[in-house]
Amino acid sequence: MILFFICMNLGFIKYNDVITIVSIFGLTGLSLIGIWRYCKTCSSDITREAYKWWLIGVFFVFFIFQTLICLYVPLNYYSDFIIVREQAMHMARDYSLMSNFDVYFHSYPFQMDIVFIISALYSILGSYTGVEILTSQLVNVSAILVAMTIYNITGNRRISVVWAIMFDIFSTFCLKTYMPYTANIGMIFPILMLYVYTLHMNRILRIILLALVVAVGYRVKMTTIIPFIAMVIFGTYTLLKDRDIKTAMVGIVSFLMFSISITMVHNSLLNEVGFVNDDRIEHSLSFYLAMGQNNATGGQFSPEIAAMGDNIDFPSKEARDKYFLDIAKKNFCERSIIDHVKFFAAKIGFCWGETYIDHLYFCKWDKLLLILKHYTWYLAMTLMVIGTFFIRDKRYYMLQLGIWGAIAYLYLSEAGARYVLLYMPLVYVMAGWAILEYKRLKQ
Repeated sequence: MILFFICMNLGFIKYNDVITIVSIFGLTGLSLIGIWRYCKTCSSDITREAYKWWLIGVFFVFFIFQTLICLYVPLNYYSDFIIVREQAMHMARDYSLMSNFDVYFHSYPFQMDIVFIISALYSILGSYTGVEILTSQLVNVSAILVAMTIYNITGNRRISVVWAIMFDIFSTFCLKTYMPYTANIGMIFPILMLYVYTLHMNRILRIILLALVVAVGYRVKMTTIIPFIAMVIFGTYTLLKDRDIKTAMVGIVSFLMFSISITMVHNSLLNEVGFVNDDRIEHSLSFYLAMGQNNATGGQFSPEIAAMGDNIDFPSKEARDKYFLDIAKKNFCERSIIDHVKFFAAKIGFCWGETYIDHLYFCKWDKLLLILKHYTWYLAMTLMVIGTFFIRDKRYYMLQLGIWGAIAYLYLSEAGARYVLLYMPLVYVMAGWAILEYKRLKQ
């Protein structure tokens, strides 16, 4: 697995130096040796009281780091986020749609939900920096949920705290997690779904709570539902095996009720702002396939889809869809196997050519933070894959299906690696789970 990631990143050495690459994979290799030693020799765990104080300490330490970054580190905003931010701030002052952004929101109507959320937070806090600080804490809460989920599954407190810290290290020093946008706000929903799924509580109450989380998460970022699809597949099998039709019906009805209620609120807000969706302009799946198969790097688009904002000039929606689908097919088919591997790396490996990995511009510890970020991610991915060979729990297979299903979607339909953020907490949960299962087998 480590060699696989090395091969994936060789094409991106120009963005960094060999010492950095060797450091990252050297740390990963040494960590695997240390984990092997831990599994053979250590049998103790921390107490419940120590566990509680560790979680509180982790939260507040990274809260301080994240707040300082929001206050003092310049963030490299990308165009979509700038549009959403400007519209949200305008809506907080004057509840209307800005005319110069009209085509954008008709092209991406689902972005209106995040605009409503950010606008409400801006109205309450009165400062956009305050919004950034608040939403960055969703990352911090996701780290705590990583710990609590690992504990729910394995009963081990020590490793759960370690992997909460590992996740917080990566997410805290990835600067785009501080931009209130769908990728980082939506991050909390997949891990919250898994946490609820693993709770030791009444099955019906758990299903209702899960339905609520899914319905809200779908509105914030539609692709948060991908891991839930895996949960539905495995959950349906379990319910049918137990002949528990009542719980299945409660889940379906709850999800429909929550979805309908949220949609009614959504439509009411759209009516108030005077937004009417235009199907002629709204992007369809063919556009996202073209965007996902875009060969340009550094967050730029290749020339054939540079005119995507002018799609209203197409003679018909069908002609537009055919245009983008042809681009997607052309780029996919013309890519060699090596190019597919590099392309795959850019989507999940957080290669240095992807603009998502920004440096702390004025920080002298920049290189060290870069190494730490990539190290925790590569180690988590490696352990997740290794765990496949000896974990026989159907929930682990369920998570594997959800993760690889999400990665397949990202590979085909998303333009950049930042959307892996949504599913990263799940990978860190699986990494901690793999360690503890290997430890159990060794002892």
